[in-house]
Formats: sequence, structure tokens, C-alpha cells
Amino acid sequence: MELSPVRDADLPELAEIARNGVRRDGVQAFPADWDTGSPEQIARSLAQYHWATRAGLTVERWTIEFTVRVADRVVGVQGVSSDRYPLTRTVSTGSWLAPEEQGRGFGTRMRSMVIDAFARHFGTHRFDTGYIAGNDASRRVSEKLGYSPNGHRRLISQDGAPRTEHQLVLFAADYEHTDDEVIVTGAEAVRRFLGLEQDPTVAQRP
Repeated sequence: MELSPVRDADLPELAEIARNGVRRDGVQAFPADWDTGSPEQIARSLAQYHWATRAGLTVERWTIEFTVRVADRVVGVQGVSSDRYPLTRTVSTGSWLAPEEQGRGFGTRMRSMVIDAFARHFGTHRFDTGYIAGNDASRRVSEKLGYSPNGHRRLISQDGAPRTEHQLVLFAADYEHTDDEVIVTGAEAVRRFLGLEQDPTVAQRP
């Protein structure tokens, strides 16, 4: 499995695997209803989101979306975001997989890779995530990785219906690193961007 920042060249492949939506059995999976509509509407929503995310990236607030590939095949997206990271050392995660790629362990693997990378290379102390009530697949991924319940909040989806989003938290000190094969390239540039290159609390691997 390989994770690399989403580039414009990835958008046609991402739009293709999401063309008919990515939720399972019609279960609400996202606060924003981006994966409904025609293939053209879904492709437009994807592109606009990724362009806006890149345009809004600052040291104080950022989101990095990674294209996920397995054997050079695009299977989905893994996102990581943070506010005031040098102070909070906290990141939030979100993701999606193409319908035909779900249930194969990819969701757990790609989340574990970003946890490993951010804890080891960027000194992340805390990982937050959430799932919409009924999205059991997302809940199970978090449980496998050792997240604990951390309350819930009410959301209003784009169709006007109220939804409950369950919050979960994982502290890096409690995470069991079971994968020593995660190789991170470009970490030095990210540390410079975040102002961490001189930070002794960042565990850098050789």
C-alpha cells in the first residue's frame, strides 16, 4: 500500500472509483453528502474539495489528503487535518474507499500507516476521528486500532436531517506499533513547514 498527497493527476481515477457513490448499503458516511448525484456531479465535488483544501493550507490549519494505492491501483483517500498543530500535537483523520475495495482490511491499514507516520516522524500525541451513527465499518476500524469513545455531537446533513457523529480518540502513547515496514519520504520538508525541525520531541527514524 502507498499513500501520496492527492494531485490533480489523481482526480480522474478518484472520480472513476467514486462515480456511483462510496457508501455501503446507503448508510450515511460523511457530514457532507459529496458522493451522491450523477458521476459528473461527484467528480466536480471531489475536484472542488481537493482544490479548496490545497488553497486553504496554512501552518495554523491544514488538511492533507492522500491518494491510497494498492499494487498501483487507486482504492480510496485517507485524510489528516489539524489546527495549531505545534501547540496541540493533535490530528483528525477521515477516509473513504471505493465500494469494491471495502471489507478487505484496507481501511485499517491506511489509517494505521498515517498513525505510525505522524507519531514517529512528526511527534503527534493524539489522534481524533469520528463516525456517523450506523457506519459500523468505520467504527470497527477505530476499534481495531485501539481508539476509545470520546462523546458525540449532532450534525445536520445536507438533506436537513439530524445525524449523530460519535467521537473517538487514540493517544500515541497507547498505540501499539505493529508495522515496522512503513517508509516515509519527504518528512524533512513537512517538519520544516510545521516548524518542527529543531523539536526534540519529534521521534525521527533513521
